[in-house]
Amino acid sequence: THIHNAIDVTGTMASSSDDDDDVIPKMYSTIDEISRHLHHTGSIISAANCDTNSSTTLHEKTKNKTHLFLHFDVNETILLGDPAGGDSVHECVNKIIAKSAFVSTSGIDDHQDDPTQPRIKRSPSSGNICDTHQFEPTHWWNGMSINDCDSAPPPLYTGWVIPPNTCPFYRTRYKVHAKKFTSTLHGQVYRPLYEKLCLKMGLDCAHADDGIGGESDVQQHQPTSVFKNFLPAFWQTLQYYFPSTKTELSNESAQSAVVVSVGTDCRRLSPPQKVTLVLRTFGLDLPRVATAISEFAKGNHPDYPTYSNEDLILAEGDLFCSGWSYHSNGSDDKEELVYSLHRASDQGEKGEPVYSGDDDILNFLQTKTIVGIQDNYPFWRENNHAPWAGKPVWTNTIVHGHDHHHVLLDDNIHNDPSDGAGGIRVPVVSENDEDGGSSNNYNRYESLHGQEALDLHGRHLIRVPTIRPSLEDDWFIRQIEMARWLER
Repeated sequence: THIHNAIDVTGTMASSSDDDDDVIPKMYSTIDEISRHLHHTGSIISAANCDTNSSTTLHEKTKNKTHLFLHFDVNETILLGDPAGGDSVHECVNKIIAKSAFVSTSGIDDHQDDPTQPRIKRSPSSGNICDTHQFEPTHWWNGMSINDCDSAPPPLYTGWVIPPNTCPFYRTRYKVHAKKFTSTLHGQVYRPLYEKLCLKMGLDCAHADDGIGGESDVQQHQPTSVFKNFLPAFWQTLQYYFPSTKTELSNESAQSAVVVSVGTDCRRLSPPQKVTLVLRTFGLDLPRVATAISEFAKGNHPDYPTYSNEDLILAEGDLFCSGWSYHSNGSDDKEELVYSLHRASDQGEKGEPVYSGDDDILNFLQTKTIVGIQDNYPFWRENNHAPWAGKPVWTNTIVHGHDHHHVLLDDNIHNDPSDGAGGIRVPVVSENDEDGGSSNNYNRYESLHGQEALDLHGRHLIRVPTIRPSLEDDWFIRQIEMARWLER
């Protein structure tokens, strides 16, 4: 009831003079924001709204010597549309709205264990099949009927913790309509938002639902379609963390201070000493992404004509596919799970491992500015999409002589200990270590399981509710800076 009342208040909020307020529903990213809305008027307090001119002290951190690794998923994180998965870019836009449109689960007990309802097969990015996948909601989470097409759109929710008695529309029985969400009776209340997103991405939404929506005039000025369907937020993030080496002028806007809200303070961090971009995907899209980033690095993006950074040109030899294998660790009867990187042939076949084991891979990665990795989807699928079997990143690397901070941004990270694409590897001491675990004896890594891995969300794992970076060009940067602050 508390959350219902908080959300319901948004329907009576005074409109801003900004035309976007008539199109973009209010969005909450935490339950605390909903609670605060009961006690504040106007905009919800957020990192984006910090007043850097207020009396709040901005704390400058001393020079940061940590090597920052930004691991970016591709599909529905930085790139809309998944041809290999059967999703057009327009269907993808509909899906990302449906994933943040929340419904009330009141009455769900009446739909559980119904033998007449067929089971729904899990698909990647849908999360584990749970009771809500059989549920047919009747109301949005603010109490408005999902058949009401005349009222203002209900707020969207993009947070990590799911509010009680709610779930995303995408995780109900109506998920089958998600690809055309805003053209259906239930989702058409969000149609103006869909059209705004299409406009921002340079898409023609006039005939999109017929599968014939094409490229709009917004994109006609581009010399090639290499940048088509990438989120503008991604290019802004690259410019921020990989400044242009051609001219300082192109860096002025990108390097303006990003302020992170921490409690009642607003804090600014100094740039990391070095940054490496690691592209992570289960699909076959690395060559396309590599081409787009390389063209961006050469100054060929129409929105960044003065940008240039040869370090971001991704060579074919820096595209890898990964593998997992079990090896005996030689000290006990347990087998050790080993992660490896392999060269990929032109046919996409995996060759012999060129880097094997965590330390070998970390030693290699720290020498690079950009690398692409096609992660092992069959292994992840065979292990029921468990996070530890997905795309690993590493923590506490200092004990192995690496001052690294690895962050994975992926739309397929879930607040579910048994489901998600992002895994955490941590250094461990062998059970027979007689020295009690000095730094020299952390001789291997292993994967975290369950809640221990989820507890690192925000520091090493960042779930990407794609609607946010689609609308907010600095969203990736704000999340990364918050992760850096938490890891300081």
